[in-house]
Amino acid sequence: MSKEANSNDIQVLDVLLVLAKHKMLVIKMVVVITLISLAISLVWPKTYRSGALVLPPAQQQGLSGLAGMLGGALPLSLGTAPQVSPEVILSILNSRTLRVELIEEFDLREVYRSDIMEELLIKLSEAIKIQENREGGFGFNPIISIHLSVTDREPERARDMAQFLVNRLEETINTINRNNAIEQFEMIRERYERNLVDMEKAEQAFLAYQQTHGIIEVEEQARVVIGTLAEIKARTIETEMAINVLRQSVSDNHPELRRLERTRDELNHQYDRFFRKTEQQARTAQVAPPLLDIPDLALNYYRLYRDVTVQNKIYELIYPQYDFQKLITEFEKRGVQIIDKPHLPTYKDAPKRAFIVLGGMVFSIFLSFLIVFYRHTMETGEKMNTLRYKQIRELQQHFRFRKKTRSSNEE
Repeated sequence: MSKEANSNDIQVLDVLLVLAKHKMLVIKMVVVITLISLAISLVWPKTYRSGALVLPPAQQQGLSGLAGMLGGALPLSLGTAPQVSPEVILSILNSRTLRVELIEEFDLREVYRSDIMEELLIKLSEAIKIQENREGGFGFNPIISIHLSVTDREPERARDMAQFLVNRLEETINTINRNNAIEQFEMIRERYERNLVDMEKAEQAFLAYQQTHGIIEVEEQARVVIGTLAEIKARTIETEMAINVLRQSVSDNHPELRRLERTRDELNHQYDRFFRKTEQQARTAQVAPPLLDIPDLALNYYRLYRDVTVQNKIYELIYPQYDFQKLITEFEKRGVQIIDKPHLPTYKDAPKRAFIVLGGMVFSIFLSFLIVFYRHTMETGEKMNTLRYKQIRELQQHFRFRKKTRSSNEE
């Protein structure tokens, strides 16, 4: 353990002796490179950064969820206004079209001193920074905000470029949302107008059927018919009983007996008329339709009534959507929300002089140590003619192309 400690102490001491021997070289290199780094940081052009904080369109809960909470009081298919996703916003900001417009708007060919579009786009991509902020947690989390910034040598131009990006982003998103809303509204409007036509046809057919067959309410009219038939039948039986009783005491030509017989025949005629339709009944609307026709009439009646009911239900479902979507198309502002607008930067974003000077100092120390130990290795190797020295000299000879070329020419 003591031998290893002594060996380490000797190695550290050797390093310190080498550095002390060449301390002036180390000091000169550190001072010179540090001063050069300071000069570079002072000469380096200043750049300014202006940014904006953007919130994506709110993904609001649809009215279908509200309808569920209200027990189905609203149509379940009624949705929300179409909104672009945050990923679409990132695609818009990174699109080539938008950046070409930015180059043309601010004449960045003169700023970046190039006429090559690809080179301009590369430099512009370096000047534009887009940062997305997501919700905390594990897995894929939605984007809650987007921060975009523009760096330029002129603070006013940096602010104007950032404002241009924000304005074009709002215009593009509003256009997309409006086109989506109009497209959805046209689809709903077409279905709504077709429903109005179908509902009118169903109502007219139902009305014509009622007028033709004199049907207002099948069940109620059938109840009236059956009640009337029961009353006629009861009166017929009562009349026949009176006839049978009277025949036992009078002749067949007795006036009262003849009157009762005529009454019985009329009641039978009325009873039979409820089971079959006469020509007079076919030409006129009857409050009480023939009993034999009631099943067929009821079937057709309920079919027509069903058509009217279905069209009314469709109307109740589609009209709120039609009215809701119409309001969306008339509402202009449906884009992003700007929390922080682009500002005029008053303090430079770059260069970071302290980091440049500190980096130059660290680099100078490392380089001076490397040179010092290289010189020490070469001096020691030359005196002792070590194998490492020979290898380094041979490596140097291989990298001297000019000298080797001259020697080959002399040969």
